[in-house]
Amino acid sequence: MRRIFLLGILLLPLPLLAREANLIRNPGFESGSAPSGPADYELTGAAAWGKTGNDLETGTRGIFFPGNARDGGSVAQTVHGLVPAKGKWLTFSFRGLAEEGFVLGSEALEMRIEFFAKDGTESRDGAVKAIYREIVADRRDFAANGNHGKGGAAVWRTYAFEEMIPFAEVDTVRLSVAYRDGAASSSGRNAAFQIDHFSLVQRPESRTGRVDPAVVQDKAKAGLPSASPADPATLTPLGGRWYYRAEAGEKIALPLTVTAENADRLLYQSDRLVAPFAGAMESSLRVGWKDRAGNTATEERPVPDNVTITFKGDGFLTLHSKNLPNHPTAQFPEISGNWRGNPSSIQEQDETFRLPLDPKPDPQAKAMTANDGNMALPMGPTGVAVNGVVFFNPFDAGMTDATSFMDRCCGHPNQDNQYHYHKYPICVNTAFVDKGDGHSEVIGFAFDGLPVYGPYEAAGVMAKDLSDNPLNDFNAHYDEARGWHYHVTPGKFPYLLGGYFAKVEKSNVMSGPPGGGGGQGRGREPGAGGGGPPSFGPGGMGPGPGPGPGPGPNGERPPPPPPW
Repeated sequence: MRRIFLLGILLLPLPLLAREANLIRNPGFESGSAPSGPADYELTGAAAWGKTGNDLETGTRGIFFPGNARDGGSVAQTVHGLVPAKGKWLTFSFRGLAEEGFVLGSEALEMRIEFFAKDGTESRDGAVKAIYREIVADRRDFAANGNHGKGGAAVWRTYAFEEMIPFAEVDTVRLSVAYRDGAASSSGRNAAFQIDHFSLVQRPESRTGRVDPAVVQDKAKAGLPSASPADPATLTPLGGRWYYRAEAGEKIALPLTVTAENADRLLYQSDRLVAPFAGAMESSLRVGWKDRAGNTATEERPVPDNVTITFKGDGFLTLHSKNLPNHPTAQFPEISGNWRGNPSSIQEQDETFRLPLDPKPDPQAKAMTANDGNMALPMGPTGVAVNGVVFFNPFDAGMTDATSFMDRCCGHPNQDNQYHYHKYPICVNTAFVDKGDGHSEVIGFAFDGLPVYGPYEAAGVMAKDLSDNPLNDFNAHYDEARGWHYHVTPGKFPYLLGGYFAKVEKSNVMSGPPGGGGGQGRGREPGAGGGGPPSFGPGGMGPGPGPGPGPGPNGERPPPPPPW
């Protein structure tokens, strides 16, 4: 692949771009009072306001739909002051959790967008999206992604609905989530549908690739195609599949820094140009978590720079992460009465990773054996999700499968208080939504620079089940649009990566155990001190030759065609 890098020096600080604004008031339902409920919202029927999650989770404030309420209920907010000239496309989204006991007698769980003119006094149009079918599909596809292969669909995920403003006079929208025909056997928390975040974003272009019919008509009259790729003049190549789209008048020079403010301008060439880090780079330090100095937070503090990306012209995307998850988690340490689980906490980290912009094939790549006996992947970070949380291999320090000891978002902290994922972290989809209606989006990157995609190859088809163009032992395969890439495989080993298929950037992995403990890599699992497997020596822990154990039964595995 062609490698092009920016030339130039940074003479003046570059202004950050304005991020896409959430037009919702009180989006996290935090403000309000009993019994009236959350400020700026209207609740009807059985809908109730309270703490989300369960008693063992770091929940936020949100809305509950009891699953046994036959007449159901709704939550809604009216947004005034829209100016269609600022963008015709609206994306209404919320984060929701369907507990295993939540059952409806019909598909009547819906998102609604209603359009009004004259400050909400005159109705103009409306649209409805049924979403209960997405819950049913998740239960079919992701049950095995849970602990002990069960309950994997009862997780926080994002539901989204994009619509075009139909008329120029529209200045108000009413957004709602509503349900009816509750058929659950109880009214308890374990039979509820929960909502903990509302969002409305206005854009000049569709995020899902839709086209304004009026634009199609105008282009047809002018003899132009109805849709065209981004104007190349607006894209600055950064190397490999990476580009930056500057705003009008914005000057680009190295080093280029990307934060939450301009993440939607950092583009990756998948089957189309996508912005994988948009909406995922911010987090917060929650009550009970530890800051970098080890102090326990007593109140929540926003962390807008949880992820920062820099391009220096050296062939790498340099990612700095504080590794704070941007979704609900279990409460760590796990203590409930006499029960003791994971003894570690979630703590702010200070990690820097270098991802090759133009991954190169590794003729000596090797995939993991059943217990990683050939040490194809290190203990500790093997890649990073778009929210800055690191991926680990499937094993704990004793080389047993660690994937049945996660919280609902498929993560937990290790002995160094480093939160991480061992398997498909569905909650990372808060940035882009994966409904299983097409090929999944990028959820992160391995330390060899290859992208990690979600589980789907096509509508309703999971990559792990492919017989045509199946995944190899690395969980990777090739297609012409995306090149070589990994897929997560819910419920099927190796879950995330089966080894580094391309040449790994060795600065991301350590050649020995951290801090004198027994685990390998840059992180340790609980109980790893003094008991982990032996490390490679100075040759590092990536694939390829070096001192230490030889390859296992899979041996040395050169990448098969097609070419890179």
